[in-house]
Amino acid sequence: MIRTPGTLRQSATVVRVDTSEIEVEVCRPEACAACKAKSVCSEGGGQGRRMTLANDGQGYRVGEQVTLVMRRSSGLKAVVIAYLAPVALIVAALLGFQTAGVNETSAALLTLAILVLYFIIVRLLRGRINRELTIEIEKEIGQ
Repeated sequence: MIRTPGTLRQSATVVRVDTSEIEVEVCRPEACAACKAKSVCSEGGGQGRRMTLANDGQGYRVGEQVTLVMRRSSGLKAVVIAYLAPVALIVAALLGFQTAGVNETSAALLTLAILVLYFIIVRLLRGRINRELTIEIEKEIGQ
């Protein structure tokens, strides 16, 4: 991954193309090659991670190398939505229920219900979130 001010860049290979979307595979062989845990890694065991993105009509071909570009602010928003907000919600709910004198079992169940509600809201707003958290595709020079 190449970091430039304000953006994150990652090389990828086009694995599928249709009129509205393309699928790319991101692989980090330089990071995975010597890793002893690659067979159980969440990054795909060195195989690469596939992503489906909107086709912007630049005439991509299967096997072509492209660069994925994401603004750093988009990445930060994604981290807040996926990780920080749920953790903060859990801590706040548990502390609030504890302060209110709710028993532990009820507090845990209510907190779980609040968390489920949060993820339902995120799911309902996914279209809006996807518009804000975009990954752009650039053709690599020499292709």
